[in-house]
Amino acid sequence: MHEPSPRLGPAFLLAASELGMASTAHLFVREIAASGGDELVREAALGLGRDFPVLGCIATRWLAGERAPRPAPDGVLAATHGLARLLVVGLETAWLDVLLPACRGLEIGLLIGDGDSSADFRRVLANYEDLAVGVTLAELHRWSGRRSGLLCFVYGSDGHVVRVPGAWLRVSGPDVRTQFAALIGWNILGAAMELYPRWLAETAASDFSTIVEP
Repeated sequence: MHEPSPRLGPAFLLAASELGMASTAHLFVREIAASGGDELVREAALGLGRDFPVLGCIATRWLAGERAPRPAPDGVLAATHGLARLLVVGLETAWLDVLLPACRGLEIGLLIGDGDSSADFRRVLANYEDLAVGVTLAELHRWSGRRSGLLCFVYGSDGHVVRVPGAWLRVSGPDVRTQFAALIGWNILGAAMELYPRWLAETAASDFSTIVEP
């Protein structure tokens, strides 16, 4: 029986800092499967799943027949109808790669300075030149208004509780929510993960005005 390399954990965290947890998990699972088939994917789910529950979730779903993600921006675009600005909380490049080119006429900001290194975000923003700009927490008020929205990546939901990046809790207080016309959650995992959401936070689904399902 193969064992996943002990270097996979640090490599996963490094890649996730620039690609996002789910985007990196899909990439790693695909490469693990190409290297050792479903047996090695199963070992990765067992060996790394508790430390990296998003990776464990996606590996388990791979074994159940769910392969590469098929991000579709339609639901998000419908939720942003009438908005002029959209501030994105969290980072998932597989989904942003599809969304940002479709947001014609919509000014997009990516929240930075929430614990991620500035060097990482410089490289991320370089990939989205002319499509998005970096926005710090100190600049949050400049992005609010009657035609402004917040978009947060959601990592699974049971219909009542959703799992979100920790940065969402820093920008979604009652004083902030009233300053934005729409608070959109983009659920990129679907059903709730079975494992404790390490690296993520939990909040009520009712915090959002709209949750876009996969």
